[in-house]
Amino acid sequence: MPFATTRATLSRQWALLRQLPSRSPGITSSELVWRLRDLGFSVSKRTVERDLNELSLIFPLERNDKSIPFGWHWSASAVGELRGSSDLLAHLRGDAVLPVQGDGIELVARISDTLARQLREAPLSSDMQLTAHKQGHQLRATVSDGCPLRWWLLSQGDGVVVEQPAQLRDEIGKILTNAAAQYQDLKP
Repeated sequence: MPFATTRATLSRQWALLRQLPSRSPGITSSELVWRLRDLGFSVSKRTVERDLNELSLIFPLERNDKSIPFGWHWSASAVGELRGSSDLLAHLRGDAVLPVQGDGIELVARISDTLARQLREAPLSSDMQLTAHKQGHQLRATVSDGCPLRWWLLSQGDGVVVEQPAQLRDEIGKILTNAAAQYQDLKP
C-alpha cells in the first residue's frame, strides 16, 4: 500500500499546485481545501498547509503574510525560473502530462540530457526512471494516456523519441513526418 499512498499524495499535491494563482493576494488554505474536495480529495486544512510549506521548498511559491488569512500564490519570478522546453506552470495548470488516473500506460522513450535534467526536477510520475546512455537517457514512466501526453511529447521536438508503446510511437512518428513534409513543400 505505500506506493498507492505515495501516488495519492502526489496526485493531491499536483492538484493543489494547479489551483494556485499567479499573483498576490493568493488563495487561502481554506479555499484550497474546498477546491480540492471538488476535485475528489478529502483533506484537512492542516494537510493543505503542510503540503504548501513542503512544496514551497521545491517550487517558487510565496505566502502573502500581509493579512490573515494568508494567501498562497506562485512567485512573480516563477515563469522566468521555470522557462525551458517544458513550461511547468502550464503543466501544473493542466496543459501537459497529468498524474496517472487509473492504470495509465508505460511510456519508454529516449530523451536528451537537457530534458533528463528537467525531469529530475519535475518527474512525470512517482515511478519514473532515467537511465543514462552514451547519448541521452532512457525514460520509463507510467503516465496518463491522452491529448496532454501527445502535446507534451510533440512539444519536446527532437528531445524525445518514443520507444513504447508501439502505437504511440507510430502516432507521434506520423505526425512529425507529416509536419516535416509540409516544411519540405515550402522549399523554393
